Amino acid sequence: MPLTVSLNKKGLTLVEVLIALVVLLLVFLALMQTALVSIDSNMINVLRDEAVNIAEGRMNELRNLSFDDSDLNDTGGDFITENDITRALRNTSATFTPSLRIDDLSLDSKQIEIRITWEWKERTTANGDPYTHTISTIVRRQE
Repeated sequence: MPLTVSLNKKGLTLVEVLIALVVLLLVFLALMQTALVSIDSNMINVLRDEAVNIAEGRMNELRNLSFDDSDLNDTGGDFITENDITRALRNTSATFTPSLRIDDLSLDSKQIEIRITWEWKERTTANGDPYTHTISTIVRRQE
């Protein structure tokens, strides 16, 4: 029985299909990596925003105190670490460490500086490279 061979070349070979699948796989891997970088950057921004909120809230508390309040005593140029603050953010918890420095500039004015530190992934206090946010203000005695 004679063998008939079709000379129709309109189809794809197995090698062409495999190459197309490899290219598609590489595209999907690149998209996944892009999504992961985006999620990480977004989380860093969420943590920074929360640190800004914590610093602003603490600064407002201190600015509303009387000028002679004991919480506004000079710290001798050193940051005094306050109690850690833990917040739940995006299905994880983050710990923020506020530090406070108060300097008497004159008899009628003080500089208040608040530093908030937090850790995320490889940027840790143990590595000497935590994230930080610092704000400062000057308050003066009200007549």
